[in-house]
Order: sequence, then structure tokens, then C-alpha cells
Amino acid sequence: MKRFFTVCMSFLFAGAAFAQEAAKGPDFKYNVFASAIAVKETTAKKDEYKDYSAVRVRPTFTMGMENVSVVTGFEIDQFYGKGGDATVGGNGSGSNSGYADPDGDQIAVEVKWAYIDVKDFFIPGLSMRAGLAPFIYSIGYNNDMPQFNLVYDAGVVKVDLAYVKIDEYDLAEKNATAEDKDDAFMYSFKLPVKLGDITIIPAVLYAKGEKNHDVTALTGTNVDKDLNSIGNTGEFTKTMPSIGLALKAGDFSLNADFVYIMGKNKTFDAKYKAYAGYLNAGFKASDMLSLNLFGMYTTGQDDSDDKVTSFQAACGDELEVGPLFIINDAGNIGQVGVSNEYDKATEGLMAFGLGVNLKVDKVSALAQVAYGSTTSDKIVKDKAIGTEIDLRLGYDVAPKTTFWVEGAYLMAGKYIETKNGGECDDPSYYAAGVTTKL
Repeated sequence: MKRFFTVCMSFLFAGAAFAQEAAKGPDFKYNVFASAIAVKETTAKKDEYKDYSAVRVRPTFTMGMENVSVVTGFEIDQFYGKGGDATVGGNGSGSNSGYADPDGDQIAVEVKWAYIDVKDFFIPGLSMRAGLAPFIYSIGYNNDMPQFNLVYDAGVVKVDLAYVKIDEYDLAEKNATAEDKDDAFMYSFKLPVKLGDITIIPAVLYAKGEKNHDVTALTGTNVDKDLNSIGNTGEFTKTMPSIGLALKAGDFSLNADFVYIMGKNKTFDAKYKAYAGYLNAGFKASDMLSLNLFGMYTTGQDDSDDKVTSFQAACGDELEVGPLFIINDAGNIGQVGVSNEYDKATEGLMAFGLGVNLKVDKVSALAQVAYGSTTSDKIVKDKAIGTEIDLRLGYDVAPKTTFWVEGAYLMAGKYIETKNGGECDDPSYYAAGVTTKL
């Protein structure tokens, strides 16, 4: 009997040894961000009010095998109700796709992300990303951009290289009779260094608009439009060195960033000289209470005729940090926009304030107050934007799902009054919504 069992066991082990392992298919993951809101808003314009609801849904799908994955993200972003635009879509819908008509037949799905990720690309520690993906550079850019990105992780140090295409007007740059180099693109190099609780991020970005890059003619009357034309159209080169610092030591945290823009626009014979900085210091007083002190500064346009000193105009984007609901457009309703984005002002921005966060079980609260002004009086003499007060209350109705209410009030200063023809209302809003991340 023993010999019989021994022979049987031998066959079983032999079968297991020679059996082929079933081929493993690709891993599939998905997540969804969704937010639905209702808003009442008073704009800075005298006697102008808004009343609207909106929904945003972002489904993201990731399929991967071994060290390769493909990420595809979509965004559906609509106001409630049919819009007034008579543009007919490809599906026969006869109103603006940014509005949800009663039939729900709008073409409103946007491509947000579409990229390939490869880990251990040729060598261990090297990763590659290619496609439409998030791109962050200091406090000047935080956007989804088409790019090629290589990152080598050496532990203490990372080397981050990226190529980003801004404009591609014509695929053919040369033919038998003419040359048409009209692209605009950026290269960035970042070198994050982690030393214990401190991370230091020196970086540099180079941007170029080629010699046939599209030119927007100057109006001669609209300073904001003209500055943005000089900043981002025509043949230009920009170099943007930056330094970032992140510190987390016990209950104390500190984040600081500074970026400088220099370069020249040959088409308009103008130089770029602008900078911006941001600082946020946090302290966790207890498991329930934390405090933040923050400040931000961007240069505004001076009285030079041959220089762009406005950070917003030279950068071509906006200050991508700042927690204020109205001034920085950072409230939960920022997904659909507030009346004015004061961090896009060509006159520059300076703001500083205090934020208090409270978390008790399923209840969360945020209160913050700040004062803001422009940094240049050459376009608009009056610099005071005003004092802003923000408040948000949230309740977790389910895991990763929060019902919230928030409001913001900006006591308008002379700058807002002047920008609105000499009279204005105090910008404010209150809103409620539900947000989930699955």
C-alpha cells in the first residue's frame, strides 16, 4: 500500500511540475470623480446675479500588464438645462454642449487624459510617459498637456525631463516652395532631491515659439489683450528657472516655490522679466485642528514699453496655487468658474491670509480670511482687490462621498470698482453640492 501511495504522489508532483501556468491577462482598474453643485452668485458688476447648477464627472480607466499601462480619462462637464447657442452638433443636438438639454443628447464628453506609462523603461528606475497627461511646473503650470516625459528615480534624487507641445498649427513645416515653422513647445528639467524631511526641487523650463508662430495683432487700446499677445504669440524664447521646497517635520509643514521668467519676443521686440512666489506654512494642532498661513506674489506690468513684466502675460497661464475661493478660483465651484479670476490679472497679485481646518468624525470645516491687492499701479492706479472670507462645511454621507455647503464674500476694493466702471457690488456666492471619488 505504501508503494501505491508513493507512485500516486510521484505522478501528482510530476504533473504539477510540467503543467503550464495559465496566461495572465491585463489588469483593469477604474476610478470616478463626480460632483454636482447648485450656486447663487453676485458678481462684481453692479446688479448682476447668477443662479445655476452644474455637474462634472471624470471616469478614468487604466489597463496594464507587467510594467506597462495605458490611462484614459474623460470629463463630462455641463450646466443644468439647455443652452442658447444654436450650434448643431454631430448628433443633431441644437444647443451648446456645455449645457445639458432635457433630452440628454449632447456631445459633452471631453478627452482629459490619454497616455502610456512604462516602468523600468530599458533600465530599472527609469519610467516613461507619453501622451496627453498632467504637467506641473513650479507654480506657473498645472495643466493636462501632450508630452513625452522621462523620470529616473535614483532614490535620494530624481531626474525629470519633459517635452511638451503647446501649438501645432501645420503638420508640414516645409514643402517645395516654402518653409512654415509655426510650432510652440517647451522643455523642462526638474531635479527633486529628498534629504530626510526636506525635498528641494531645482528646475528650469525653456519655451520657444518658432519664427512663423501665429501672431495676434495688437489692438493699441486693450492693454490686457496686447500684453497676452506679446507674451504668447509670435516668435519668442523664454527661460524659466525655479526652486521649490517642501518640508514635513512632525506637526509642522512648509511649502515654498519661486519662479522667474526671462526671454525675448522677436516679433514684438520685447523682453520678458517677471516672477512669482508662493508660501504655505501649516501646523497640526491636534488630530482635529490644523492651521495654515499662506502668501502669494506675482509681478504686474510696469510702465515699460519694451518689456513684459506681468507674470500672467509672460507665463501665458495663471498662478496655479492659492486656496482662496474667489481670488484664486479655488472653491468647489471653481470647476465651472467664478466671475473674475484675479490671479489672472496683468496688474499682478499679492495676497496673504490664514486658514483653519477642523475635522470631527464625519464633519469637516474650513474657514479662511485673506487680503489681496495688485502689485502694479501702472494699468489701474488703485491696487486694493479687497478682503475675502471663505467658509466650507462638509459631511461624509458615505465612504469617499461628501455633502458640502460653502460660501465666499469679497469686500471689493478700489481696484475692482475701477475695473467695473466706477461702481460695483461685492463679489460673493453660496453653493451646495455632493462630491464623490470612487
